Formats: sequence, C-alpha cells, structure tokens
Amino acid sequence: SSLAPEVFARTFVGRPGAPTLTVLDSTHPAAVDGVARAIDPVRALFLVSSKSGTTIEPLSFLEFFWDSISSATDEPGAHFAAITDPGSVLEGIAAERGFRRTFTADPNVGGRYSALSHFGLVPAALVGADIETMLDEAAAMAAESGEGRGGFALGAALGELALAGRNKATFHTTPSFAAFGGWVEQLIAESTGKDGTGILPVADEEPGSAGAYGDDRVFVGLSLAGDDDAADLDGFLDAMEAAGHPVIRITAARPEALAAEMYRAEIATAMAGAVLGIHPFDQPDVQAAKSLAKQAMAGEVEGEPIPEVPADGDALAGAVGTFLEACE
Repeated sequence: SSLAPEVFARTFVGRPGAPTLTVLDSTHPAAVDGVARAIDPVRALFLVSSKSGTTIEPLSFLEFFWDSISSATDEPGAHFAAITDPGSVLEGIAAERGFRRTFTADPNVGGRYSALSHFGLVPAALVGADIETMLDEAAAMAAESGEGRGGFALGAALGELALAGRNKATFHTTPSFAAFGGWVEQLIAESTGKDGTGILPVADEEPGSAGAYGDDRVFVGLSLAGDDDAADLDGFLDAMEAAGHPVIRITAARPEALAAEMYRAEIATAMAGAVLGIHPFDQPDVQAAKSLAKQAMAGEVEGEPIPEVPADGDALAGAVGTFLEACE
C-alpha cells in the first residue's frame, strides 16, 4: 500500500495547490517520531491504507496519530480517511470513529498489483496528479497488451530470458521516473520468487561498464521524452547492447504515462510467471513468515508467549536478548 503512493508523490511533486504527501511505512520509533515532528496534525489528513484492515503496522500508526489529534480537536475523525476492502475491520473502525471518507477498493486486486486501484489513485489525486489522463494511458496500454503487445510482449521476453539464464532484470530510468524502480522491484520479486525459481529485479544500481556485468543480465530502460539525462541512459543502454546484453527500451511521452508503465509491468509480471510455470499472484513465503511470527508471539511454536515489556531501553534490550538466546 505504500510503494505506489511513494512513486506518485515523487513523480508528481510540486503540483500547484496540492498538499505534500508523506508516506509512513516504517515502525521504527525514529521514523514515526520524525513524521510526528514534521507535521502539524491539526492541518493534516491521515490516509490509513490496509487491504484486510487487520495489519498491525497501519493500525498502530492510526492509534498513535489518533491520540495526537484527539488532544487537539473534538472531531478527530474529520482528519482521517481509509482505503480498504469492503467489509474489512478498518471499514468498521472508520464508520465507528466518523472518518471523513472511506474508499473501498476492488477486493480481487492483490496488494502489489494495486497501484491503479484506490490504494494508489487516491494518494495520486491528493498530490495533484491528473488521474483521468493516467487511467486513459493505462487503458491504452491494456488495449495494446490485449493485442499481444505491451505487457504481454515484455513479460514473454523477461520469462524466456530468465529460462535462458538471464534472470536479473536490471531497471534504469531517467530522473522523472526514478521512483519507479523500487515499486517494480517488489512487484517482480514477490510475484516470481518462489518454488526455487524467479526473476531477480535490480533497481537503483549505479550504471557500470559493460565488463562489470555477467551474462545473467537483461537491461530495461524507462525514460520520459525530453527528460534530463535521457542521452546518458541511451548511451549506457547502447554500450550494454554492443556488449551482447539484451536491452529493452521504453519511452513515455508524458509523466501521466507512468500509469501505463505500471500496467505494462503488472501484465508483464503475470506473463513472466506463466512462462516460468509459477503462480504470480500468491505469496506463500510472505504468508508463512506472517503466520510463524504470530504463532511465536502467541507461544504456539514452543515455550511461553512473548511478554509485553515497557519500551524503555533496558527492559526492551533485555527482552530482545532473552528472545534471541532462545532462538539459538
């Protein structure tokens, strides 16, 4: 729920009259404290995003900032909006507390494929992006993909190249789309990395010389027409191509075409999964980790439940040390 809004916030930054979007996706106390200090909560709108409505991190953020707002206004709910699936726990919380608005997304769309659902488009609208044009761009890419081009062509190429040993898809962009890499990295890694196979996405890597790369690479370049450093990206891709590496070049005509490239990447990931013979929409290892963590905290794995302790340094350090010793 956080990566697509982060991409939109960085891509469409500084739109006239639009508020600043700050994405909080870390439970580290310093990160939460940093956001709390940087904003005036009375002038902020808090957008709580959770598909299931039961994820502990966003619910913890909700309670933290709810307490902050409640001490300053009699109507804290007016400062909150929710994005969630219909009938979720979060939808009930939003109704009970009088949130300003609840956006219910399509429950059939998985989290990492949700960039062009309410989870991505509501934050995009708030930062001033032209979401009507974005959706037109995505619809055009959908039509192109439906003809066997667009996302289908990219996915078939990435899948076949991975089968041939080129399983490290390396993404380079021009500055306007710099945030795209982090989003596509999770999309591909979490969708294809299972059953002992997959594609390893490489993003935000400094360009190197042709001799610095092995024969397991395929390079994907995404540029905005007329963008700064577009010539540098072309030169790098030319060098990779001359050295025998597969190169895929994509040029977008305007910033709103980012939505089309997100759609292309989603379809391509699904197609690559089909080529590799894996299910691109499940997440067995992610779910297994969540389940094991809950069982450990409840004491269902072995021993007693993990105790609650005060959040001061000595008590917390001692509890963590005791827990880690038991894991050895």
